[in-house]
Amino acid sequence: MILTAASLLAATLLPSLALSGPLAPAGSKHNVYLVRCEPNECPIGDCDPGEFTITAAAYFRNGPITEGTTRVSTPTALGKLSGYAPKWEGIKRTVRLGTDGTFTVNIGAKAASASKGDIAGDGSLGTEPFVCFKDGTTKFAITNEGDRYTCTTDYWCPSVDASTTPPKSEMI
Repeated sequence: MILTAASLLAATLLPSLALSGPLAPAGSKHNVYLVRCEPNECPIGDCDPGEFTITAAAYFRNGPITEGTTRVSTPTALGKLSGYAPKWEGIKRTVRLGTDGTFTVNIGAKAASASKGDIAGDGSLGTEPFVCFKDGTTKFAITNEGDRYTCTTDYWCPSVDASTTPPKSEMI
């Protein structure tokens, strides 16, 4: 009887909650995309596949990118991963994200075979924690050193720091 009354009360409140308008998100808007970026055109005219591929962490301080956008996205910072054919999986990686600090990420060794949306690892930017999800399909465009690239997101890492209040300059 009490359970039925509670269920009825909840059912009557849900429509008013849904119509009350969007709630302000709590916490940080910070997002890091672990990406592979291919040049839209070969900068030297004739290139081998992968010759100018950039593997990087694209940091967006003010919220996630709009998926599928054709306009150029401008990351707050782009930290390139060095080495020959670098990969994110199976080893702790660090990349410098300009003046925002160093992003440290741990992507599981078997994460490359995970399904989109699966938790693949975690990361941190200073003391701010991030969780990383397998992606593989989200694309966006950037400009790097004057050349335009199309980036494919291998992993998306949103901040999970609910205690972070964006600076007033970032608030709507």
